[in-house]
Amino acid sequence: MLDMTRPILSICLILAVIAPAAAQAPAPFSAPADRLAGFADTAELALAAPLIVRATITRASRLSGKAAPDVAPGRARFLVTASVSNVLVAPATTGGTLQYLWDTPLDSRGRPPVVKGLDILAFLDKPKDDGSTRLMSRRGQQPWDSALADTVRAVVAEQRSGKVPIFRGVSNGFRADGTVPGESESQFFLTTSDGKPATLVVQNRPGEVRRVLVARGDIIDESAERVRPGTLLWYRLACFLPARLPSAAGGDDAALARDWRDALASLGPCGKTS
Repeated sequence: MLDMTRPILSICLILAVIAPAAAQAPAPFSAPADRLAGFADTAELALAAPLIVRATITRASRLSGKAAPDVAPGRARFLVTASVSNVLVAPATTGGTLQYLWDTPLDSRGRPPVVKGLDILAFLDKPKDDGSTRLMSRRGQQPWDSALADTVRAVVAEQRSGKVPIFRGVSNGFRADGTVPGESESQFFLTTSDGKPATLVVQNRPGEVRRVLVARGDIIDESAERVRPGTLLWYRLACFLPARLPSAAGGDDAALARDWRDALASLGPCGKTS
């Protein structure tokens, strides 16, 4: 009688030999070290890049050490060719193909990620006529993410509206107590790039969450805008105002200086890492 178990055992042995080899296949793109850590990183790139596109990498050629002697340890330099599928921001008409250098982190085995065919969001400088350009930073190439793209569009729209100034610092401030214990309001007059007035208003009321608002203009009323996280206004306040109130702006007043620190704490840390 024939032993029918031998073919089955042979097939199992073959599969067991093949399986480990399949596990060594190149991993898909991840490069977590170059991912944007939060809103501040995204806003910084979105504001700096003249060209922001969705594209697909059609070719990625690794340069030799002689051709890229300044590459940092643990990285490899690629010449990337990408086909544009959508333009989020552009200074003018943009061609359908772009080419740029990209320094990618290597994995623990010293291997670069496999990126051909990868859908990306790229933050780029203004391209030349031949389509050559450069990434705005080492984080200028990100895997495509629709939520990230929506954030970029919102930041750029706010910036183009002209309603959110660039804050340079704080020139003065004062504090007034309210009619009930624990109630107060502090106003800090901010300096801006456009020279127009801007006031940071801090309202403390018993039993309520501290309110941090920004008013534009000479009159501070109910039109003052509440600072919402994940906005250009929040980014420019949280990332560019001094951590401590300068003496020239009233920093020697302990209560006023405390309100300034509390206001920045209410905004939360900038979180910029790039």
